[in-house]
Amino acid sequence: MVTVVGAQGRIQIAPGRDIAGTGTIEENGTVGAVGGVSLKTQAAVRDGATVFLVPEAECADAQSEIPDGMRLIPVRPLKDAVSSLKALEQGGKVPNC
Repeated sequence: MVTVVGAQGRIQIAPGRDIAGTGTIEENGTVGAVGGVSLKTQAAVRDGATVFLVPEAECADAQSEIPDGMRLIPVRPLKDAVSSLKALEQGGKVPNC
């Protein structure tokens, strides 16, 4: 589950799911790469995560060694992560790496 805190207060997204991710976040919401994503996805699945938010620029690296049972969701601005997780929760269309 992810909790987003904003002007409208706290919003819980995807309750009951273990979600992991990586990346830097700039003041304008841009998500950037940090490297080592294939190791991070392996650690995330080991710890029970089934969804991994990955900077779009690192999708190829993440896919090269994707663990079984892990879903990769690309993120460019932070709002992509929020909208993708809401769509996942509601059974909507979610982008994949």
